[in-house]
Amino acid sequence: MNQKKTIGIIGGISPMSTAVYYSRIATEFNAIMGGLNYPRLVLSSVNMADIHVAQLQKNFREPLRIFINAITDMPSADFILIASNTMHRVVRGLKNIVDRDILDIREVVADAVLQNGFHKVLLLGSKYTMEGRFYREYLTERGLNVLVPNEEERTALNDLIYNKLCIGDVNDENNLLVQNIVSRLASAENVEAVVLACTEFSLLKQDFCIPAFDSTELHVKAAVTKALSF
Repeated sequence: MNQKKTIGIIGGISPMSTAVYYSRIATEFNAIMGGLNYPRLVLSSVNMADIHVAQLQKNFREPLRIFINAITDMPSADFILIASNTMHRVVRGLKNIVDRDILDIREVVADAVLQNGFHKVLLLGSKYTMEGRFYREYLTERGLNVLVPNEEERTALNDLIYNKLCIGDVNDENNLLVQNIVSRLASAENVEAVVLACTEFSLLKQDFCIPAFDSTELHVKAAVTKALSF
């Protein structure tokens, strides 16, 4: 078995999760191929500050422009991963413009949840992901019943992501915050599983009372499978 396709990663959103992507893709590839085999991949890292300012201004054309340039910088990549759940809000527009396949993180998450027989899920991520339509509607269209935390919890999670996890501040208090939110919704709303729709959540311990679907881990596995297939 040889690698058939080169992986392209748009990273930098944040550098912490981008490092996890590279490490886990290499580990997953090597587990399959063995020896000293590691994947061909290229990375274009964007400035997270530019993305964050555009989000605050509700200017989604700017991230689109940034990502088009990032893909242009990776001519050898056969398909693209955006190492960010939140920035999948521009995937539809991006697919209409670029000539490269984009491996949609929402698709691999929905596939995994449904294959495991779950239908009522808790969606955790940035405020943009939890409150926006692009992620919830995608999962709903796939047949999932999607719940999100209350406004106070959404704010706490958003602060955790941007003020802590994105700069590598990971501790037991961070883990406990997410665990408590999951426990409350599992009890109050009988959610069957939790979707960790933030790439930085891959830095957490993920010790939850219900099954968890780590979007980063699922994206990584799907990327390696795609790289090895025709």
